[in-house]
Formats: sequence, structure tokens, C-alpha cells
Amino acid sequence: MSSPKIVGRVAICFGALALASISVCAAQEWPAKPVKIVVPFSPGGSSDQLARLLATELSAAFKQQFYVENRAGSSGAVGSAQVARAEPDGYTFVNAGSGPHLTGPAINPNIGYDPLKDFTHVAMVAADSFVLVAGSAVGARSIADLVRIGRGRPLTSASPGPGSLGHLILERFKRRAGLAIQHVPAPNSGVNEVLGNHISLTMTTLLTVGEQIKAGKVVPLAVTTIGRHPAYPDIPSFAEQGFPDVRGDTWFWLAGPKNLPVEIVARLNDEVRRINKSAKMRQYFQRSALSTRDLDAAAVAKFVADEYAFWTPLAKEVGLTVQ
Repeated sequence: MSSPKIVGRVAICFGALALASISVCAAQEWPAKPVKIVVPFSPGGSSDQLARLLATELSAAFKQQFYVENRAGSSGAVGSAQVARAEPDGYTFVNAGSGPHLTGPAINPNIGYDPLKDFTHVAMVAADSFVLVAGSAVGARSIADLVRIGRGRPLTSASPGPGSLGHLILERFKRRAGLAIQHVPAPNSGVNEVLGNHISLTMTTLLTVGEQIKAGKVVPLAVTTIGRHPAYPDIPSFAEQGFPDVRGDTWFWLAGPKNLPVEIVARLNDEVRRINKSAKMRQYFQRSALSTRDLDAAAVAKFVADEYAFWTPLAKEVGLTVQ
């Protein structure tokens, strides 16, 4: 006759196996309904453009709708926090980025989530380099011009908000150049305000402001790449204009809440990597001056941890603190 302890252990084992089977089956059937990708910024920026393109490709690949929801606020923290609190069922993701997931948490201890512990980092999307552009009324054609002008009259510069990567790079430049440029948080990095000469400058991404640069509507002063960007060879870098440590790319990657089923993570990682290698995406990356990395999910998580370790002391160095 079986003892009650043995029966209890057998029941627990069968229960665990049943739960595991349900989890595997759910992952195999995924996605059984539309999948949301939260963009934690306003429509039109690089994060939004990339997420919408990726959503279209994933919808075709999985024969299920992937759609974008813009949840702007607090330099990307509002939308990111929403995803951190979501159910880990594979139906809510965020187009994570360097601002809300790296520099934001580095300067704001009360941001509402831990960028390493509260998310499952799934797949790399792309990287976009920054460029400092000026409105036509500023009168600057180079960083040297800007330094001279900025020491004679007040200037303003936009970014998505305090703690964004654009803001952090701007702060480092200000300190190195000895300029008192007033920071102004603005939707879409204040591109429209710069076009209208309501804000002097913006430190934004090439994807966000590329069309305005090509049309001659804004004046590009410097890119944050080490050398000149291959897609914009006429724009000098900060490094060649005397500011070698003013650099940085903004990375975007797909992330979900912590504890996502590993089967879903693996399937989505495989599909995003396949999409990024397609001729269509390679052409888009080249046309938009973007780059990407082919990483499995474990390598994505390591990349995020390494980047966070890099930007955290830099945020402290330039004295940024948000409470």
C-alpha cells in the first residue's frame, strides 16, 4: 500500500508536468491573438519607425497581427514601466532603447523598474547614431562656430527628456565646450521646434532628422560616431572637431516582461534575426544609416548589462540626477 507521502509527491510531480505541458503548448500555439509592441515615445521618431517596420514583418512571418502602441512620457519610462508590469504571456513587448533602459535608470533611482531584472531582453533591432543639428537662425556651420556663438548669447537644445541618451551626450558636450546651453524636453526631440527656430539645437538620431538634413532644412554640426558616418560623409564627427569622448549610438531591442516563456523568446529571437538579414531590411538599414547585431537572446541580455555598466558612471560624471 502506498504511503500518503509518496502519493502526495507523485501528485506534485504530475501537477508540475501538467503545468510544464500547458506552458509548452501555449508557447507552440503562440501567437494566438494580436501582439502589442509598445513604443515609449511619440510617433515619428526612430523608435517608432523601426517598431512599425518590424511589426509589419513579424505580422507576415507569424500570420498574426503585431501592432504598435505609442506610450510617450518621462523620456520613455512610462511605456517601459507598462511593459515591465505586463503579464509575461508573449503578447506585450517594448521597443526598448538606450534612453529608457540604460541612461534613464542610471540617473533616476525612482524610475519604476530595474532595466536588467524586470525585463526579458529578446532580440536586437538596430542602432542609430546621433547628430547635433542647428536651426538656420543660429548661424553656426561647425562646432567651432557653435562654441563661439554660444559664449556670446544663450542657446537652447532639445532631447526627448531628462535621462535620454541624447540629453546625456549633450550634457557631456556642454561641459567639454564650457557652454551653458539650456536643455528643453520636447516630443520627437524638438525637430519641429528647431525647424521653426523656436529651439536652437537638437541632439537627435540620424533616422529622426535625416530627411530634414538632406533637404537642407537644418544645419548638421557633428555626428557621434568615431569617424564620419558612411551615410553622411559630409558631416564631421565630434572627435575630429576636438571632442573625442562625445560619442554614442542609441540601440533598440525587443524586450518583454521578466519570466517570458523561453520557447517564445527563442522563436521571436530567431524570427527577428531572420528579418534583419533579409534583403529588404539590409536595404532599409543602409538607406536609413542604421546598423544591427546578430545576437541570440542570452547575448542580447549581456549586451544590455554591459551597456548599462558603461553609461551608469558616465551619467554620474556629468552630474545628471533625476528624482
